[in-house]
Amino acid sequence: MTTVIPAHVRDRCIELGHGALYAVKVLGRQLQEDPQLGEPTGDLVLYTVTIDGEAFDDCPPLTVRYAYGPPLLDEGQLQIRDVTATGPTPATDTVSAPEPVPDPKLERLAARQVTEAWQRITAWLEQNAPASYAALLPAATERDIAALEHDMGVRAPVELRALWLLCAGSQDTTAACFLPDGGWALMPLESAGRVYRWQSQWQRQNGDAESPIWKPTWIPFCSWSVTDTSYGRFIDAETGEVGRWDDMGVRTVEDVSLTMFLEDIADTLENPQLATGYRPGLIGERLVWGPPVALDEADLWRPWTG
Repeated sequence: MTTVIPAHVRDRCIELGHGALYAVKVLGRQLQEDPQLGEPTGDLVLYTVTIDGEAFDDCPPLTVRYAYGPPLLDEGQLQIRDVTATGPTPATDTVSAPEPVPDPKLERLAARQVTEAWQRITAWLEQNAPASYAALLPAATERDIAALEHDMGVRAPVELRALWLLCAGSQDTTAACFLPDGGWALMPLESAGRVYRWQSQWQRQNGDAESPIWKPTWIPFCSWSVTDTSYGRFIDAETGEVGRWDDMGVRTVEDVSLTMFLEDIADTLENPQLATGYRPGLIGERLVWGPPVALDEADLWRPWTG
């Protein structure tokens, strides 16, 4: 049995002090002998253990979270999920740039932009596609989001949190698939957590560090339908970029943020002449981006012209 230390955890250790990575490696060897050394936390069997910084040179006191075995990992596997300094970091020979601290003003601005874009989308749905509007779930709570973040071991970016605080996904209906380009459905939070665990397991079994199938910072937020998650979109919690996955192991990261994605939808619904590629249209009381490929839907689809 080996203890896996992902690249982003190694990088974080290096930022915390020259001895931090060595201390975590020593902990990894101890965990191989006693994988339940830490205190279990949460429903997904994450463990927390502390490292005394005084026992190592150039190492602050650390809190380490790790996963052991199912449901996050395969039987007998160990993985360090994150490392946090709980005291002052040691002085280094060279002056390094301080770790970026989120700017509360910028976070509030990002949340407001998502809120405004989403409200424009839902206002259009309520007036023009009531079936799609009715498919939306109520807002998630801060507690719901915190529980999901804890289970995944990664914090959702402020844009995604803002969206979830407005809408916690979609119901399992045909009308739920109203996001472009071919029609995506917002995933309920429990589905997002399930896909994250499944994709992370696939990465451990089939991927490699240089060509990852799934990164720990990728958080899914919509899929082909509520139940069909073989295709979908994710947001990178580290960069804020939106990407896609498919059932063939292809992963594409796009140079677009969640805010840009939602604002583009709102702009196109309000001004359909702006559409490039798929165009907004209606089948009955649901929004469908088309023209649809399926012949039965193509016959019923009517383009939205404003």
